[in-house]
Amino acid sequence: MELVWIPLSIFAALMQAVRTAAQKTLNQSMSTMGTTYVRSLAGLPFIVIIVCAVLYFDGGGVPHFSRAFVGFTFAGALTQVLATALLIRMFTLKSFAVGTMLIKTDILMTAFIGTAFFSETLSVTGWIALSIVFLGVLLMLLGKLKVRDLRSSTGSLKVAIFGPATQIALLCAFMFTLSYLFFREATLILKPGGFLWRGVWTVALTSAMQTLFLGLWLAVKQPIIFGQLWPNRRIISFIGLTSALGSVGWFTAFAIQNASYVRAVGQIEAVFTVAISWLYFNEKISRIELIGMAVMVVGVLMFRIRH
Repeated sequence: MELVWIPLSIFAALMQAVRTAAQKTLNQSMSTMGTTYVRSLAGLPFIVIIVCAVLYFDGGGVPHFSRAFVGFTFAGALTQVLATALLIRMFTLKSFAVGTMLIKTDILMTAFIGTAFFSETLSVTGWIALSIVFLGVLLMLLGKLKVRDLRSSTGSLKVAIFGPATQIALLCAFMFTLSYLFFREATLILKPGGFLWRGVWTVALTSAMQTLFLGLWLAVKQPIIFGQLWPNRRIISFIGLTSALGSVGWFTAFAIQNASYVRAVGQIEAVFTVAISWLYFNEKISRIELIGMAVMVVGVLMFRIRH
């Protein structure tokens, strides 16, 4: 059971890639914030069912919702929503290509910040594996982006370094990093319960918080979204199911292993995304993308070595 976090992370990445593809389709008929919200709204009923199943088959009962657990979970839920909002904001900028690459620095941020301020402990092998995965991700992104896209995105060195896309992308990566680390700490507080029990309860509280607070915000800012839910109920239900399964995979993996390791292995999502784009959206795969995939897989396989 020591390495079960690896298949859990890969499964979560697969579910996330499938969910993202479905959200891409839904985004054609709903706003970006609405498309983001249905992830937690439609996912919550499935998460409740999963929690009930875990309690029935594995036991454990209802945990004690201590201040520390609620606090870390709330901080994770809030930073995740802020990160998503920043990501959406970046979609509107011309420098999106550069921003996309910079957001992937969350892999390294999670390792450095987690080691310095949280309970992360990384071995030498772990650092090497993480760096190889990061290199593979960068190669895949470079293969996806055309040279002229990068030139038009950067414009000049000053814009590349100090432009709004760079600033927003780095802040977005930072917010995602904090969310991973906060969720990891929340799952650890629930010990000595089993990792699955700790993972699903953290997911349940997070999803409930995001559904409530983001729903209240949308009710004030974009109430039209709630009228778009029923006409799109089929794809929304699919997004909810894949989101719930993916979240349970991520959080259960966080309950077992360092957030930085989990997120590094989770970058295999990029491979799934490229495969989905090729199969369903007829997008071509470049040679450098294939090299990036191979490099990433090597890095992921290194996590099988004992740390």
